[in-house]
Order: sequence, then structure tokens, then C-alpha cells
Amino acid sequence: MKRILVCSVMLIALGLAAPLAAEPVYVPVAGVQGPGGRALATRLWISNFEGMDRSYSAVAGEGETKLLEIERSGDLAVNAWIQSGRGRRTFYTGVPVISEANRLAAGEVTYLNGLAGEGQREVASLDLVNVGREKAQCQVDFLRADGSAIGAGVAVDVPALSLRPFADALGLGSEAEAKSVQVSCDQAFYAYAVTADRTTSEISFVTPEQALATAAVVTAAASRSKAAATKETIVFTQNGRFHYANKEHPKAILRVPVPHQMDMARVTAEFDFVAGPWNPRMKSGAHNLIFLHRGRFRSNTLANVNAMGPNRNLLKINQNLDMVAGANTQAETGFAFHQGQRYHITVVQEALNNVVTLTLSQAGQVLRTLRFSGSLKSRDLIVPATGLVAEFGNYNNQGLPEVSSLAFAYENFRVEMIEK
Repeated sequence: MKRILVCSVMLIALGLAAPLAAEPVYVPVAGVQGPGGRALATRLWISNFEGMDRSYSAVAGEGETKLLEIERSGDLAVNAWIQSGRGRRTFYTGVPVISEANRLAAGEVTYLNGLAGEGQREVASLDLVNVGREKAQCQVDFLRADGSAIGAGVAVDVPALSLRPFADALGLGSEAEAKSVQVSCDQAFYAYAVTADRTTSEISFVTPEQALATAAVVTAAASRSKAAATKETIVFTQNGRFHYANKEHPKAILRVPVPHQMDMARVTAEFDFVAGPWNPRMKSGAHNLIFLHRGRFRSNTLANVNAMGPNRNLLKINQNLDMVAGANTQAETGFAFHQGQRYHITVVQEALNNVVTLTLSQAGQVLRTLRFSGSLKSRDLIVPATGLVAEFGNYNNQGLPEVSSLAFAYENFRVEMIEK
């Protein structure tokens, strides 16, 4: 096994002694197969956003999995994804990066929901990750749509700091009776299921939830537009809760890759967030919901969406694509967010008519819609070969009126880009 030094980060295959560091994170390398049985690589992108970034790729053979431990310090961003696709559609599926923020405590009960078959989608595997320093015993129970258990469940031993996969022998295929899985371990752990669409080759991850739900996970293939069927389309997804803002890690940064530079007709970004408390430093300050850009701020911002608290109570968005320094277009509307409630944000940049639309919704009901002019030159929405970058939350020490969004949670990020 080899060690790879990446931007002050040590990537090691578990089983080697890890150096002491501020926080280890773990990236599973699942044995996922694409068309023709070809193993799909798990790709890493790690950056400190100071001009240094590195990429790393790992492939698991048939029936194999690996767990990479990454010792990170500071504000390094660690992203991982699997690329798949067929025809004119390319899918980038975010792989769970397991950290102190999203790992599950010993004795905690979690649910992998929405395993019901949807068209040609089937569950390829169920994976258990033990992030504890001792062997874990896990209890896995398979649940019907009504929440009742199927049999007595399975007791599973998982070695320390390791990943244990289960293939479809558990009967989690598209026609299986099990619609959700309940998991608990006696060490700190994480669990997920990998699904694959036999028609589109899209890979999806089903990630932990706190409560039982049996609705099937909506994949990009199930929700694609008619235009996407005939145009070159890129879809990026990061399922589940990918960021919970705290003092140690107030900001999350996700890279949205593309295979090459592309001229897009439309870019749509959407995600869920759970509102936290207003920052006491400035409750009416700009609490960042999403900052979506082409790698730099000036002239490259597709959307900068902020929530502002008491004395202002606003939802605000601006963008500055192809504009000179200090210029932007923007829109805002009055709205009072409530702590602990879940909201959905959708932002659409349309190049052909140069219009930006922001929609705020909750439980499927539209609460606010903002529509304003974009600023693209020649109606060309160029996404560079380096892709897009999405940032969630602000740093603690940013200049006012920007404040950190501590205790805000960010979930289910999806970007669809349709080329001209």
C-alpha cells in the first residue's frame, strides 16, 4: 500500500498507521460497475483554494471496496465523486465524505430510505463503515413500506476503521420487498446504499436519515427535462446532508466537474437547507445559502443567495457573470425564515433569454419567486474545464455584513447543465 501526500493531506489505505492531525475524514471506494462490467473510479479533488489543488483516483476491483483515510487540517476542501453515463448524459455522483460532522454515534439508529425500485433502478450494495478504533457489531434490519421488519435482521461484525460491503444477495434489488434499512452499531459508524440505473447508468447514494420514510429516491433520470434528452447534459448530485455548519467547519465547498469546457443553455442548481439560529454577531447580516461560481468571484458568479434575519428579514440573490468589477444584478424579497424548518432553493441561469430565477419552496409549496436580468455577453454561459464551485456558509471572520451560518444544515445538492 502506498501513501500519497496531497496538499498537506495524507491519503492512505487503511491498515497503515495514520499521522496525527486535526481531523481525519474517510472516503469509501466502492466496487461500482458501469456498462460492460467496467469498474468506475472514485475520484478525489482536494484544495486549499490558495492556488494549490490535487486530484486522486482509486478503483476497486469486482467485489472489492477500499476506505481511504485523509488527514486534513485547516480549511481544505475534500470532494469525491463517481462519473457514469450513457449517450448524451453524463452523471457525477457525489460520494459521501465521512467526518465528525456526519458520522453516526455509537448506539445511534439511522435509516436508509427510499430503496423501493424505480423503473430500472436497483440497489447494488449496502455498505457499513466502522470509523471507530475497535471492532463494531452492527444490527441491520430490513423494513417493508409500512415500517414492519422482514425477519429478525442481521448482526454484522465490522473491523475497526474499515468498510464492509454487502452485494445484492441481501435481496435489495428493484423487485425486493425491503424498502428501507435500519442500522445501528456499537462504534461510531456510517452506512449507505449504492443504487444503479440499468437504463442510464446513473449511480446514486442513499445516505442516513433520522426517521423512517419509504418514498423512493428521485434520480436525475427520473426528473430530467425533455430538452435534456436531446442535448449534451451534465448532472451532479450530492445526496443527503453534506454540511452542518459549526465553528470548526463553517463552510462547505463542493466542486461540480465537467468533462471539458462547455457553452451551456441553462444551469439549474437546487438544494435543501434547515435554517439555524441567526448569527449574534449581526442577526440581519448575510447568512450564505449558496455561492455558485466559475472558480473566481469577479465576473464569474452564477448565484450568491443569502438569508438575512431580524430587522431585515430578506431573501436576496445577486450574480455578476461577465460584468466589470463592482457591478452585479440582483433581486430581493421579504421573508422571515424560521429556525429548524427545512426549505428548498432552486436557482436557474438561462443563457438564451439572459434571465435568472430563484425559487424558495417548502414541502412542495412555492413561497417566493424572484426573476431578474442576467448579464451574459452574447448569451454564452461558458463553464470552464475546471467546472463550477459551490460554497455553502461563510467563514467566521468574514467582513460584515457577511456572517457565518452556524447550525444551518445543507442537504441534497443537485446541478443540471444543458449545453446549447
